[in-house]
Amino acid sequence: MAPDRPETLSLYQQIDQASLALDSSFRFLCQADLPCFNQCCRTPTIILSPYDLLRLKQGLGITSTAVRERYTRQEIEPNSNLPLVLIDAYRSPEGGCPFLGEHGCTVYPHRPAACRLFPLTMGSRLTADGVVDYYFCRGLDYCRGFAAGVEWTVASWMANQGFPEYDQGRRAWLEILLKAALTEPPVVDAQMQDLFATLAYDLDKFRRLVFDPVFLEAYEAYDIKAGAMEDLRTDDLALLKFSYRLLPAVLSAAGAQKMTAVIRGSTKFFEVD
Repeated sequence: MAPDRPETLSLYQQIDQASLALDSSFRFLCQADLPCFNQCCRTPTIILSPYDLLRLKQGLGITSTAVRERYTRQEIEPNSNLPLVLIDAYRSPEGGCPFLGEHGCTVYPHRPAACRLFPLTMGSRLTADGVVDYYFCRGLDYCRGFAAGVEWTVASWMANQGFPEYDQGRRAWLEILLKAALTEPPVVDAQMQDLFATLAYDLDKFRRLVFDPVFLEAYEAYDIKAGAMEDLRTDDLALLKFSYRLLPAVLSAAGAQKMTAVIRGSTKFFEVD
């Protein structure tokens, strides 16, 4: 019997818990010989940023469409009303992360930001000075990693786990979500949600759309130079950054209608990988 799904983790500060500073210290070390090894991967709630999906698709050697279909589920983030993609740990009766193998994580070099940050979690708020982050330590009862004699600061742990690169790759996406959450009343409807999910999380479909003449004509104001076009053709990160530029444009009625019309008029978008 599959375990019950937990509530989606919030993108926002967990105000019922004291936050940590970057120089706050904690002790932690995860090892294969601990009795709790991989237990945290049995019922994970892992929100994937578009950059996480990019790295997983590259590591697995498959399309972003395939990653979404095989390994993820989608939920609506309640504050912004925008779609979030999560690791689907509840697809099989046994439950557990689909990337969990007999000897641990099978995509460890490409693991998502949330996995890199564990046992820390992170919440964010948008302020007049920009996005402010809050860090928390998840003191799971079963975890024996906290008994290890290795001391970290929040900053040194993130650096050791390769978190900053992943965090940088998701920053623009996070700010878009946080800004959408400030809109009263919420303006995001189902059409905008579908467009946002495609542009943010499905790079392969988005790339086909970008190179369709109907798109280039409709969005000529973005003035994509020849060199930039070649980057969009070959560089996933360049394409992702371009999608971040476009995402705010679909979060209005006029912008959503324009993008929908472009997609309907596209022949390349509906091609099968």
